[in-house]
Amino acid sequence: MCLPLIANNGMQKNITKFKSGAVRDDQKGKIDFVETISWSALGRYARYMTDKASKYGRGNFKKGIPVESYEKSLIRHLHKYMVNKYENGQLEPNEDHVSAMVFNLFGIMHEEKQ
Repeated sequence: MCLPLIANNGMQKNITKFKSGAVRDDQKGKIDFVETISWSALGRYARYMTDKASKYGRGNFKKGIPVESYEKSLIRHLHKYMVNKYENGQLEPNEDHVSAMVFNLFGIMHEEKQ
């Protein structure tokens, strides 16, 4: 059940009251990580990042990589993925090009927030 509550600043907030009697802020307007992320895809990406940590070090991307470097790598991995998928190519067939693209997209987003 959602109940209105007037906060100290005079703003009205919706509060959820549970059967137990406990109350909590309403979830409206808050980021929903549970329903918006594919946990299996996240697991695949985490495995990719864990494997790459032995080569580059943990959190290496946090040191700062130019967006242009991410963009170039993103296009290279997209090219390899598409050739392998649609033209029966064998460009680095053991590389997870999709996870590499995600890494580069996340890298761009990470740098844009800086």
